[in-house]
Amino acid sequence: MRRVPIGAVVLVVAMIGLFIVTNWGVWFGGQAPAKVIAIDAAEPFAGTPAADWADGEAGVVIPPVEAIGGHTAAEVADAYQRARAVVLAAMLDPTVIMGVDSEPYLRLFAPGDRADLRAALSDPERVNGFLVRFEPGTTLLPRPPKVRGRMWAESAGAGKLLVRTRFVVAYPLHTDSGPRVEVARLDTDLTIVGKGGPAADRGVWLSRAEGSRSSTECDGAHSRGALAGTGSGVLPDALFDPDRPIEAASPCGG
Repeated sequence: MRRVPIGAVVLVVAMIGLFIVTNWGVWFGGQAPAKVIAIDAAEPFAGTPAADWADGEAGVVIPPVEAIGGHTAAEVADAYQRARAVVLAAMLDPTVIMGVDSEPYLRLFAPGDRADLRAALSDPERVNGFLVRFEPGTTLLPRPPKVRGRMWAESAGAGKLLVRTRFVVAYPLHTDSGPRVEVARLDTDLTIVGKGGPAADRGVWLSRAEGSRSSTECDGAHSRGALAGTGSGVLPDALFDPDRPIEAASPCGG
C-alpha cells in the first residue's frame, strides 16, 4: 500500500484548521471574515468600510424632526441638538478625547448628573464606556475622523424625552511603528428633562452608556484601551456597524 508522507498530512490538517478558524464567525456568529489591509498615512481609510463616510461633525446628523407623543416638534428639535452636542464632545472634541479636559463634555449635562459622571471619567477602567479617551502620546494624523451613526427620540413621560444615539468613529492615528486606524463605538441613551422641575434636574441625564474601542491590531490588549498597531491589521466589517451589538463588533473581546 502506498504511504502518504507525514509532512503532507500535517500540511492538509493545518490548511483545514486555518479554513475553520477563518470562517468560524461566518458559520456560527454571522460575522464576515476579517480583511487584512495596509494602512496608508495619506489615505488611512482606503479599503475600509469607513472610506465613504462623512468627515467629522458632518457625520453626526439629526433626523427629521416631528412631534412625538405630547412633545412638540420644537421640544424634539431641542432634545436632538442637545444629544448631538454630547456625541460631538464625547467622540470628536480634541480637548476631551485627548484627555486635556472633560469639562466641555460634563457641562452638557444637568447639574444633578455631573458629580457621578465626573467620578466615572476619573476612573481609567470606566472612562471609555462614556467617551473616547486616547492615551497620552497618541497623535492623530492630519485627516478628519470618519463618522457614521444615527439617533432617534422617544417619549419618556411628561416633560421628558429619551434620545438614543449609536455612533461609530474611525480615527487615523500615527504611531512609532506606523499609521493605524482605531475604531470607537459609543451607544448612549440620554434623557432630556424639560421645564417644570427643580433647576438641578433640567437638562440632559445619561441613562445608559456603553463604549468599545479596537484598532487594526489587538495584540492581546483589552478592546476598551488604546491599542498599538503597525502598518496593517485586521478590521472586521462588523466593527464599523453601529447597529450590531457592541459585544459582536469587537474582535478583541472584552
